[in-house]
Amino acid sequence: MSRDPEARCYGVVVHSEHEHEHMEAALALAGQGRRSAHPNPLVGALVVADGEVVGSGFHRGPGTPHAEVVALDEAGDRARGATLYVNLEPCCHQGLTPPCTERIIAEGVGRVVAAMRDPNPEVDGKGFARLREAGVAVSEAAPDLSHRAEALNEAFTKYVRSGLPFVTFKAAVSLDGKVAAAGGDARWISSSESRRRVHEMRAAADAVMVGAGTVRRDDPRLTVRDAAGDDPVRVVISRHAEIPFEAALVAGDDGPQTIVVAESVEEGQEAALRERGVDVIETGAAGLEARLRALAQRGLLDILCEGGPSLAGALVAAGLVDRACLFVAPVLVGRGAPELLALPAVGSVSEAWRLQSPRWEIVGPDAMVTGTLARPGLVADHEAKE
Repeated sequence: MSRDPEARCYGVVVHSEHEHEHMEAALALAGQGRRSAHPNPLVGALVVADGEVVGSGFHRGPGTPHAEVVALDEAGDRARGATLYVNLEPCCHQGLTPPCTERIIAEGVGRVVAAMRDPNPEVDGKGFARLREAGVAVSEAAPDLSHRAEALNEAFTKYVRSGLPFVTFKAAVSLDGKVAAAGGDARWISSSESRRRVHEMRAAADAVMVGAGTVRRDDPRLTVRDAAGDDPVRVVISRHAEIPFEAALVAGDDGPQTIVVAESVEEGQEAALRERGVDVIETGAAGLEARLRALAQRGLLDILCEGGPSLAGALVAAGLVDRACLFVAPVLVGRGAPELLALPAVGSVSEAWRLQSPRWEIVGPDAMVTGTLARPGLVADHEAKE
């Protein structure tokens, strides 16, 4: 057992400055696996002995050593009696790799500080229980770090609980709720500062998703250009894969992978798309949820939807959008222009969709608002089923 007076059972928060620093470092390490870890969670770990970091690591992806094991390998004999900082509860089950709890116990680690429980039902508190049984002290990180850890793995949490990806709907909209001029021109409603922020969002996502109508109308590239980071996978949702072969997403421009998800595809169209390097997923007439589930099964857990009013409206109506991010520009477009969402109107304001816990930020001349989309009736239905 650790002699640190702050080492206590899990559920008691640890507040020391050094605890914050070490968990901050573990969170930063976890983020390094953002592109490769899915569908596994993002995990970083540090081994600290006598105030010195003697081992560190992060999880790179399925089948590779977990972050705790990487850190313990580096620490060697100095792990005995040390404190292990990790942003997620250590696993206690045999998967592609052995359980981390057994390695932690075998190395003689005195204490584990974790930022959140693992939402995977195979773990979910069992890892902490196993460590305590073996005499390892388990402590909880401060609430602000726990919240950051939960946000870091929100896509993983959504996936293990539902089999679906975490979907963020992003759009630029005028003050009067329009996403383009009456003639279809949308360049540019938002400012260059807002567009740079969007490229940062793309760099952080597994995939960026649009509908076939957006591809035909705007011919987007959907790549990262004004920010550091890798391109996401490009996803096109289409009923019958009606994608023009000359479109930038399918023209063989050596860009990132493109996946077309459709209900059905004619054999000739599918063959032509595959010849151009486009992957095709056929889901049948099972609806949008089935298409998103198919993407999650490919390891695409964090999806940024940049689709137009039809796709976005359908996703919102089906309750498949987890977060909305709107860049509200100080312009007025006028009547007859495309609206933000093709969403059935509600009968009263009390029935309206609302952004829960909205956060506002000024980005250049625009106002960016983010929040969780919910409708009172659907929230009540969901809570009744829990």
